[in-house]
Amino acid sequence: MTEQVSAESISDILLSEAKKQGAEAADVLVATGVSTSVDVRMGRLELSERAEGIDVGLRVFIGQKQAIVSGSDAKMTSLSAMVERAVAMAKFAPDDPFCGLADPSQFAKEWDVEALDLKDPSAEPDAAELQEAALAVEASAMSNTQVEQVSDAAASYTKNKVYLQTSNGFTGSYERTSHGISCVAIAGTGLGMERDYDYDGRCHRSDMRSPHEIGALAAQRAVERLNPRKPTTGSYPVLFDERIASSDYSRSGWCPGSDVPPVRVSLGNLDAGTHEFIIDVPTAQPFTESEMN
Repeated sequence: MTEQVSAESISDILLSEAKKQGAEAADVLVATGVSTSVDVRMGRLELSERAEGIDVGLRVFIGQKQAIVSGSDAKMTSLSAMVERAVAMAKFAPDDPFCGLADPSQFAKEWDVEALDLKDPSAEPDAAELQEAALAVEASAMSNTQVEQVSDAAASYTKNKVYLQTSNGFTGSYERTSHGISCVAIAGTGLGMERDYDYDGRCHRSDMRSPHEIGALAAQRAVERLNPRKPTTGSYPVLFDERIASSDYSRSGWCPGSDVPPVRVSLGNLDAGTHEFIIDVPTAQPFTESEMN
């Protein structure tokens, strides 16, 4: 960020300027962040990066019309230009009968962001600490005699803040930190080389698995891939790796309101051409009067 302006100040400026330029209502979302990452290779520092950034979103309402603009510059001239552009766009936007801010009676009055435990209270790690962790995870993977090299060993830290303010009185914010360590190990030689990885990412550094454990598991997974065999035709139980299983559950669990067992339908030998299929799920639970969950 070129200017150290608080999210609160940016929101106040945008909402005040939007009202002056003719907006009847508005809301502002400001997200700021800082991140540091370090990569090592063969026991030496390969890359060290630090980034600071800001994203600003402004939504304005004129009657039942709305417009949204965004930017990544906190200069006063840029903020003024955002407001001018948003108001001009809103004037020519089509009416939307559903747009508008929540009524103040619907605002959350009390919430305990601290109870979510999203922010690590410990000091931000510097580049030297991250390099030490990256070197440790690489050394752990390389201690496996069947690992030829480590293509990626990295450690990172990120801190983000999100702030929301509306013209009719709502304000809310939260901060979140993230620590990460990753390792990609390569086992074998020539055409028989295999690679695999492990990583860990947590809000709190104290919850992280150790670099030694992450590096050792990355190496173990890479070694287990060596000398694969093609099984003979037959029936076998299917075992999902933990990494695949977790993502599969997140996809299949997006609709927790319904308990619908999977069904396989054979379509037989269809003739070429266009076909229409109607799928009825009688076991799905009603979500609204007109929709099924």
